[in-house]
Amino acid sequence: MKKINSILKTLFVCLFTVVIVGANTSFVSFATEVEAPEAQAEQVAEEPVAEVQAAPAPAEGSAIAIVEVESYTIEGGMLEAGKDVTVNFNLHNTSSSSSATSIIMTMNSSSGMIYPVYGTDNQIYVGSIGAGKTKTVSVPVTVSSFFRSDSVDITCQFDYITSNNKMANTSTIVIPASGGTTLGVKSIDLSSHAIVNGKSLLSFRYANNSEVNITDAKLVIEGNVSKNSKAIKLDTVYAGKSYNKDFYVTFVEDGDQEITVTLEYTDIDGEEVSTTLGTYRILVSKETEEDIIPTSDRVLSLAGKVGALVVLVCAAFVVFKYIKKH
Repeated sequence: MKKINSILKTLFVCLFTVVIVGANTSFVSFATEVEAPEAQAEQVAEEPVAEVQAAPAPAEGSAIAIVEVESYTIEGGMLEAGKDVTVNFNLHNTSSSSSATSIIMTMNSSSGMIYPVYGTDNQIYVGSIGAGKTKTVSVPVTVSSFFRSDSVDITCQFDYITSNNKMANTSTIVIPASGGTTLGVKSIDLSSHAIVNGKSLLSFRYANNSEVNITDAKLVIEGNVSKNSKAIKLDTVYAGKSYNKDFYVTFVEDGDQEITVTLEYTDIDGEEVSTTLGTYRILVSKETEEDIIPTSDRVLSLAGKVGALVVLVCAAFVVFKYIKKH
């Protein structure tokens, strides 16, 4: 019996030793497997960092063409009721890689105060604009005779094809009545009739819309006018002030004369501005017969009239003496 108990104790100790050794082996194995994922995670984390650093910077501009109104200018200088002006739209393709083709611009005004001139419609075929390029489109329009506002709105819708896809985009601009320039022109009036070498009145209403004085403004007149009339210098145009000035233009040839009036000055950004205020037709008549008589003839004519007056006085005196004697 004692021998059996001794054998059991020996077996128990052996089993216990085996269990302890097996447990240690499991713990060590488990610890090794936990460390492996951490190392792998560090390796995986490092790879994306390397990829991000090596990735190229994205290209500027959109991938597809977007047509917009970059800027505009007005030929005519200002908006007046019933007047025809030309709006020059500078259209820009913002894409750096795609062209816009078959562009059609549809122009509208929600106020109804501006519309295409008679004989034209509100759709203009623009054609193509390359990637990053700009194209100028000139549109003649008429200002409504009911226009009394300080500005007018124009909405331009662009329909075009880019990267084999049909696209549409809309731009809206608001044009001040002054034309949107530093020197805003309110009106310019020129007599429709004139006389050769005579002074013809030109009335000019304008305003300085900026906060800087303009000192070099002048009106440039192209046509058959005298040397002094070709460039009319304006006095200093003070910031925020409005003016109504009268000037004179002298024509040197008779007939149906055409002149073009341009306003030139340096704006607040130091850039030279040249704005065409319009083309005008003036009927210039020859000088009257009295005006074209030479000076010598005028002197002789005057002397003859004086002599005739003296003779008349003498005759009257003689008649008076005769009547008194009788």
